[in-house]
Amino acid sequence: MPTGSMTQAIDVGGLTFSGTLTRTLTGQVGHSVTLPAGKSCIRTATGANTLATGHGLVAGNVIDVHWSDPTDGTHKCRRGITIDTANANDVTFDEVPAGVGDALPVDGTALVIAVQVIIDTDFDGDLIGMIAVLSPQRAIAVFWDASVVLLAQKLVANEVFAWVSGLGVTNPLAGNPVAQIKATNGSVTAATLKIGLVYQSN
Repeated sequence: MPTGSMTQAIDVGGLTFSGTLTRTLTGQVGHSVTLPAGKSCIRTATGANTLATGHGLVAGNVIDVHWSDPTDGTHKCRRGITIDTANANDVTFDEVPAGVGDALPVDGTALVIAVQVIIDTDFDGDLIGMIAVLSPQRAIAVFWDASVVLLAQKLVANEVFAWVSGLGVTNPLAGNPVAQIKATNGSVTAATLKIGLVYQSN
């Protein structure tokens, strides 16, 4: 049967701790998906400009907008914005239909915008025993059922987001079954997003 394992190594208090967590269940899911490089630009009152010629964005694209908080550098993201118009070096967008997530920043903020990549999947989050998500670049992965967001997880470059059952931490995907994952790259370098899990099938 499929087994998920996570090795831990911690140095703290002058001591070294190491061990491996394993969960053996009946099913598994694995996705390795290319997230195209995002597009660098500058926020304006009506959208974004200074996009490089040949950016490839068109009206109707659904994008996520990424930026760094100017006070502490944390990753911010406004999700699900529809491009209204696209020209050689700029795009326009607004909040109709409304985006979600962090409020858009002030004009003049450096942005990275990226078209959402939709990953078709099918598993019940209530049944997972272990899940891991990794991107080599800043990114976001949003887990959906048919119409509701179950988890919107921002990813730090090369830092694994993981959850393992039985550790006293609430399952972040408890609730409705997961039907798709919408992900975008928050950097201008292409990335391979990896998502793996084991679950107890019915």
